[in-house]
Amino acid sequence: MATPGWMPPTDTERRLCEATARGDRDGQVAAIAGEDLYLAAPQPGQDPLPVYDDPVVGGTCIPVLTRGMLPPWQPQQFFDRVSLAELAEDWPNDRWRLAVNPGTPGAAYLAASPVQRAGWQRARAQMGVRPGGLLVTHFGGPLHGTLAQGLACGAPLAVHHSVPWNELGTVFLDHAADARTLHEQWSVTDHAGWQQRLDQLLGGQFVPAGTEAALRARARERSAGEDGDATAATPDLPALVTSYEERFRADGLLPADGRVVSLRALDLAHAVALVRWGLGARLCAPQQAEQAVAQVGARARETYGSWQEYAAGYALGRVLAFDNGWFGPQYAEALHLHRVLTQDPSSPWQGLPFA
Repeated sequence: MATPGWMPPTDTERRLCEATARGDRDGQVAAIAGEDLYLAAPQPGQDPLPVYDDPVVGGTCIPVLTRGMLPPWQPQQFFDRVSLAELAEDWPNDRWRLAVNPGTPGAAYLAASPVQRAGWQRARAQMGVRPGGLLVTHFGGPLHGTLAQGLACGAPLAVHHSVPWNELGTVFLDHAADARTLHEQWSVTDHAGWQQRLDQLLGGQFVPAGTEAALRARARERSAGEDGDATAATPDLPALVTSYEERFRADGLLPADGRVVSLRALDLAHAVALVRWGLGARLCAPQQAEQAVAQVGARARETYGSWQEYAAGYALGRVLAFDNGWFGPQYAEALHLHRVLTQDPSSPWQGLPFA
């Protein structure tokens, strides 16, 4: 039974705790069947599996953690991401148990006979791989203040990967995946390279310079016109930008008279992700990560006046980079991310002040 007053950090732990409280073994399996589970990576000289004798069940267990129960960041503590089906396939001993979040208020223990492991695999097949596009909040993470506002700037990529938006911790996905993403997508393999990319993203150096300059000029002209002092000619914008803006108005990404003021949100969202990948790959430490995320929030406030403006800027930057006028799957994904973050009552773009 869960400790009174203890709040499960995410919906995964809540579902698991509820199933445990009612003695529902199938419900326990269902709660974690579609989720990523984390197995402590062995230190040099240790056994590959962190097997231990658990006094709660009086037997041998293999411990795994759900995402929300990962411990705080430590420089040499790593976790491998596994699924329940993968554990079932490679389980070493029929008499051992799977200990989920052992030593915590939400602990659950699953027997692992061949019949039960076959049930794990069926449950995984029914649940499928955890889909992208989910808004997840970690109730133990920052929910208010400057750090939360900076993390909220990276919420589109968190939703894309279905990881908590408000987490600066042990992993983004896992240590190996985070390091691979930095290497393959950003050519980053060390702290110096990570810092260079971060500075470039904070400076808006990855968005198209000409398009960005035209958007900024148009925004200045519009502001001057509202003040009764419009003298400059309307800046030339690529036809693709105006085409996307028209579609944004039709799809609700912009109000009827709305215009995108800057593409910088795309770089700022990636800056938050770069920080989180850097933590996962151990290329930066928590204090530096928090300072960088706070910088992201400050740069966002220099450019935009609201989450709505930021959201439109991110969406336009994303479709210009990845959709290129097709209005295809990349556009559909950008639309989904926008709707999740601007319409879900639990979204930080709904609950957090922008400034």
